[in-house]
Amino acid sequence: MNADSIGKQPVTTDIPALRLARRYHVGWTVVLFLSIVVGALLAIPTYAYFYDYSWLDWTLFGILYLISGLGITVGYHRLMSHRSFDCPNWVKGALLIAGAWALQNSAIKWTADHLRHHAQCDQEGDPYNAKLGFWHSHCGWLFAERKYDDVQYASRVAQDPVAIWQHKYYALIVLGGLALPFAIGFIADGWVGGIGCFLLAGVGRTFAVLNSTFCINSICHIWGSQPHGTKDSSRDSWFVSLITFGEGYHNYHHMYPSDYRNGPRWYDFDPSKWLIYGLSMLGLASGLRTASAAGNSPSRQS
Repeated sequence: MNADSIGKQPVTTDIPALRLARRYHVGWTVVLFLSIVVGALLAIPTYAYFYDYSWLDWTLFGILYLISGLGITVGYHRLMSHRSFDCPNWVKGALLIAGAWALQNSAIKWTADHLRHHAQCDQEGDPYNAKLGFWHSHCGWLFAERKYDDVQYASRVAQDPVAIWQHKYYALIVLGGLALPFAIGFIADGWVGGIGCFLLAGVGRTFAVLNSTFCINSICHIWGSQPHGTKDSSRDSWFVSLITFGEGYHNYHHMYPSDYRNGPRWYDFDPSKWLIYGLSMLGLASGLRTASAAGNSPSRQS
């Protein structure tokens, strides 16, 4: 399938959410990202030294890691970027809220970067170009010059009313996701409990989800196998699949990007495809797209 056709569609209207490209990608999102890194590396161990973390902190860490991680893999990636399935707007809204809690920008901006990665993989215009080294593809691209930004890659998603809503209120949704663990911890154990829950299930969990997602751009384009094709540097990594809910089958995904499964075999560890299939069994998802290993055009399941 031609990656260029996935998201680059003619822009028919002047949509404010399309005004995304900036020469330098430095703003409050990057500042918040740096704050998350500093908090994870300094504040989290400092708190652990003086107070330690409770079972509630660790439980919320796991729950929010699962929710925000699947918000990216199912919501941002397979639904919004590749249209691997359809769902009601309220399901889409819930997925986009969960994805925003991962602090990876709005679905519109995320889709623009991701589809450009598919269309220009390993080329100069690839935002995560692995040829520039592990650091750049992992997270250094966040601070790089953005001279190849092209808003057309987001043209389809930027006309989606749910995505426009999420883009408009993205900052509030992010802050809500960080405030939630503090509120739960505060109710359970006052200020000390609130701070501990905020640090581990808020800051620490966000740091973990960010880096697990970044591993797809870095590890899965440098190390691993290429059983499905060698047209680009994409690779399969079972380890990355364990921490990204199935996204580590990246070589398959690059060969068949619109397939709702990244791990096509029944035994592949791909919780994202299981969630999508489960939603379809409940009547909350439809039009699941698949592609055969023989390279046939993707088909939809009703």
